[in-house]
Amino acid sequence: MNNFPKFYNKIFDYSLKKATHIKFIDILKTRTIIDNKDNIYITTKHIYNELPIRLANRVTDLNNLPFGLAKNHSINRVREWYLLSCLELFETKEPKTNEDIINFKLTIENIYNRHSSTLLTISKGLYELKRDKIISDIEEPTMQQFLNRFYSNRTEIRILLEHYICLFDNKKKENNLGIVNLKCFPHLILNDVIKNIQYICDKEYLNIELDNIIKVNIDKNLYFPTIDNYLYYILFELIKNSVKAVIDRRDNIKNNYLPNIDINIKDCKHYILVRIEDNGIGIKDENKNRIWYFSYSSSKIDEKNILEFDDYSLSSPLSGYGYGLPITNIYIDFFNSTKNNLVLLSEYRKGTTIYLYIKKYI
Repeated sequence: MNNFPKFYNKIFDYSLKKATHIKFIDILKTRTIIDNKDNIYITTKHIYNELPIRLANRVTDLNNLPFGLAKNHSINRVREWYLLSCLELFETKEPKTNEDIINFKLTIENIYNRHSSTLLTISKGLYELKRDKIISDIEEPTMQQFLNRFYSNRTEIRILLEHYICLFDNKKKENNLGIVNLKCFPHLILNDVIKNIQYICDKEYLNIELDNIIKVNIDKNLYFPTIDNYLYYILFELIKNSVKAVIDRRDNIKNNYLPNIDINIKDCKHYILVRIEDNGIGIKDENKNRIWYFSYSSSKIDEKNILEFDDYSLSSPLSGYGYGLPITNIYIDFFNSTKNNLVLLSEYRKGTTIYLYIKKYI
């Protein structure tokens, strides 16, 4: 207990330091480091110096949440994860030998796994706060500003740590650079997305066969460098929204409705254009700005079934948590190092079209 003031002072000191932001192109540039051992050594040194700064800043962010939100059980739980991760790093000596680096990698794996359900846990906390009327629609823009910053920084941390862990994989796949697949074929990712959305639909007894309503147009020879699981998540969230929209329209409009989702992925030289068009329920005009809020969802959560899942668990429901679109936006902004890469056009009771631009790095 006597060490607590010293521990918090150290967090405060680190929180005053400025983190070095990373971009997707920064990871790709490490292709020039031919020796993987050199890559591991350089990345180890960077993470040892960088991660305490990033985690300390997240603790400070959570401590300074507006409207007394830090007192919420779910959000305070996330804060405790960050505190524990800071403590582990502060107690770790700088890795210099091969043995030190292996032990440091194990610490990083523990930290990575500890924070695996942060997204759902914070979403659960936001739901509880809105349910109990601690935050209202008026406070949403303030919360949105905080969450955009928090999740943008968290995304960089997760990618940095996962990339580092992957560098140690002795069974590296051809064309892989740590976390990056230098030759990703998006049609393969898309197949997994549709299969897993069908699994969730079947699990929730939604009575829909996606093979009958989804039409895909893509060149199967198309490939580009990306992070497979992040591209998967982006497509999963966007297509899942379209599936939910056609189900909602089917269940509300009984007369001769034929659900349809068209997916087109096209190589446009400097970028990949993904267009997803559905004839679902659409979005009401008054909700078109709110769909980008982390605290907004068009569906209600069944409180009896709020469980602890990892962020991307297939055990999660088809909808209800409200983080899909804003997190997708953050992920694609990280890939492109620019803003406004996701355009959504919608008309209520007619359908929605989404345009997604992915920068090519070939």
